[in-house]
Amino acid sequence: MSLQTRPRLLNLAAVSLLRDEALAITALEYLPIELFPPLFMEAFCGSRSETLKAMVYAWPFVRLPLGGLMQKPHLGTLQAVLDGLDILLAQKNHSKCLMTPLDNLAIIHSLLTDSDLTHLSQCPNISQLKSLDLTGDLLTYANAERLSVLLEKVAGTLEKLDLNMCGISDFHLEAILPALSHCFQLKSFSMCGNLLSMAIMEKMLRHTSALPSLNKELYPVPQDSLLSRESINHRDLHSVGLNCLRF
Repeated sequence: MSLQTRPRLLNLAAVSLLRDEALAITALEYLPIELFPPLFMEAFCGSRSETLKAMVYAWPFVRLPLGGLMQKPHLGTLQAVLDGLDILLAQKNHSKCLMTPLDNLAIIHSLLTDSDLTHLSQCPNISQLKSLDLTGDLLTYANAERLSVLLEKVAGTLEKLDLNMCGISDFHLEAILPALSHCFQLKSFSMCGNLLSMAIMEKMLRHTSALPSLNKELYPVPQDSLLSRESINHRDLHSVGLNCLRF
């Protein structure tokens, strides 16, 4: 059997198994470990919510990577996975790998809804999160308050926060600044690719300058400091830096 044939057979086995969702769920206990990834992928893309919840509960690996699967919106799938995590964590005596606290979460290039952010903030183990990457997740105006609640929930442990290309405006940043100010363990903060004004950037820097562990910051050039598409007003940027140092 060639190296290329084996993955193909595993995918075919996963597709065949999902034709009977009840049977697929029952079979998880006896499933070979190498069949879990292709079966999870097929269940995710096919929006098989019950299978997803059962698979998270039975997941045999230390990590459950979701970021790469969120390139396109799959309504209900993220909710199903998080529901599965809730069920797993509710079993206090369960010895599965995922009983360890969730410390790294990346959901990228997706369309997070209000309910997604609300559910994330309500997950029992989310309060021990160390790294949160929402790169490319376009936020609506209604998302701002939910994101603030989520940041408050993880403020005690969060060390790395990536909000690149999230469509964050002055309104969003204003809403999350109080929560961001409580992230005293934060070491790295990046929000490149967002359209922000000089005024809100100055306000943000006043808040982040008080975070004792923060040593890596990546920000977009303020929109009102752009003299043209290819020219930056360096005097304005220098002024922002000096103003920040005064606080």
